[in-house]
Amino acid sequence: MNFLSNNEVRPAVFLAKREFICWRGREHDELYSCQVSRQCNHYVSLNLDIMPFRFADAVAEDIARCLYDAVLITIGNLAGFVPTPAACDSKLTRTFRKRASGEWDYAAEGRFNCHEAEDDVYVVEPWSGGHERAEMVAVYTIEDGGVELVFDFMGYSFGMLDAVWLANALMEAMGNEPLDALETASMNSRPMAGFYPAEFRMEL
Repeated sequence: MNFLSNNEVRPAVFLAKREFICWRGREHDELYSCQVSRQCNHYVSLNLDIMPFRFADAVAEDIARCLYDAVLITIGNLAGFVPTPAACDSKLTRTFRKRASGEWDYAAEGRFNCHEAEDDVYVVEPWSGGHERAEMVAVYTIEDGGVELVFDFMGYSFGMLDAVWLANALMEAMGNEPLDALETASMNSRPMAGFYPAEFRMEL
């Protein structure tokens, strides 16, 4: 039986890479790298540009679902209707605000236990409400069809295709089905617009 020494790197059991278009800098063709991987149980690693993150599985799933919600709202704005995102138990509070134009903005905000590990990785875990260091993590729709993943110290903007890719990569890193397959099946069986689960806050 072989054991890894402290200096050896455990091989990833999941690895996906993609170049993201920085949505706020798209006019200047700004790109940055995104990598999703999994090397240990209960955590998903995410590298955005030069910043490494490590999400507990529950956090990774919450973020994935909220990214997908933001895409659905953006698509609905472009198509002239608002789809109903799937209800789920999330640590992020999801809010919909109607603009003067009639389109909708989406925000999902939550507080998590965030700390920097010895290897300089920013670790994000569920917050118990105790004495842990709580910081905000949020997902927003932004102007002209973009999506943004925001932490207390940094925000990362990207387009809808990159948002869908990231949501699915986070889910697949945990061994789950990609969200586009699951959501398409569930949304074909119910009305698409106008009614939101009670957990959502809507502001007209």
